[in-house]
Amino acid sequence: MSTATRGLSGLRTPLPHELAVEVVERKGVGHPDTLADGIAELASIRYSRYCLETAGAVLHHNLDKVAVLGGRAAFTDTGGVYDRPLRVIFGGRISTSFAGRPLPVREILEQAAVDHLRTVLPGFDRVHLEIRHESTDSSKFPHWFAPRSLEDLPERPRAFSNDTAYLVGSAPRTPAETLALLAEAWFRRHAWAGSDIKALVVRRGEMWTVTVCVPALAGHLSTSAEFDDAVTASARQLSAELEQRLPGRVEVVCNTRGSRTGPLSGQYFTLSGSAIDYGEDGLVGRGNARTGVISGAHLAGNEATFGKNPAYHVGKVGGWLADTAADMVAAEFGPCRIGLLWRNGAPYDQPASIEVTTGKEAAAAEAEKLVRAALARTDWLDDLLSGRYLPRITPVEQLLADLEMMAG
Repeated sequence: MSTATRGLSGLRTPLPHELAVEVVERKGVGHPDTLADGIAELASIRYSRYCLETAGAVLHHNLDKVAVLGGRAAFTDTGGVYDRPLRVIFGGRISTSFAGRPLPVREILEQAAVDHLRTVLPGFDRVHLEIRHESTDSSKFPHWFAPRSLEDLPERPRAFSNDTAYLVGSAPRTPAETLALLAEAWFRRHAWAGSDIKALVVRRGEMWTVTVCVPALAGHLSTSAEFDDAVTASARQLSAELEQRLPGRVEVVCNTRGSRTGPLSGQYFTLSGSAIDYGEDGLVGRGNARTGVISGAHLAGNEATFGKNPAYHVGKVGGWLADTAADMVAAEFGPCRIGLLWRNGAPYDQPASIEVTTGKEAAAAEAEKLVRAALARTDWLDDLLSGRYLPRITPVEQLLADLEMMAG
């Protein structure tokens, strides 16, 4: 069945930019949930690359069950030490051998965890880290996670959906989404700021409120007043930049529970750059969507992406196809939302339903033709292994330019 909805009239779910109120959240790269997402995604990428080099195909794995369990820091007024380790737990299932030869699964996963944490935590060298392996190769199919040859991979040579799932793609980013990404990138430029930055953007018509929570990083500031001054000055600079690029009134509010008194460690203060120092935990799929933000107005679908098998898993491949289709439709018809439903076992070019919502009039047949052209593509693996969905910070200059172009 195929359904196309279009234009601004009739029964349709509005696109985010059409709403009177739009709310977007961004959990920064150092947020515990985003840490879990990033570790899972990088581990899958590294494992997939190793499999391609040694076996000629990506072997079965789903590493979307990573948990990041917070450590504990004993703080002084302006510093501290870890006295309980941060723990990364790998769950899920993964092939540990091919053609009877063991694969260095633990080494690949552990190095991915260390590399990702070192990249996104500015105080990583202060962290005590433990990595636990709880992944399995359990299956009712005896060779699913211990393939004797590539013949034991049923998704070859043609991938198909491994589950029934609904995936949504949207394009382009709205100004509110771009602003949420910018708020993180803006503060993270400062050496004194940690990476566990959370931003919440509320657009009411042409009124913008940006609420940001920014941690201090040990080793750069001495007092609470100094921290407050630094955050306030950066917020004012951001406000000035936004007022030049956005219509209406802009308000930037930071660290609403902070104060100028008491020890620096009594504020939002970190050794690593993240609230993992306080025992905060993170799990895959609890934070940002593939877009890098949390925006309920997008009807985001029912699948997390990070750590899933990039060769065939509907949560990864289906998401890529939905995003690709959205980019193609948006290039022709402007802002859009693409909803795709696959049933278990269906080839990817044969979804059970296609929904197309555009912000301006589009002939249903023309829009659906573009979606079907996207669904005919099979070149997703290289793009996914390049790190397309790895959590990262977009450069400030690019985001400011994007905002300026949107306003123009």
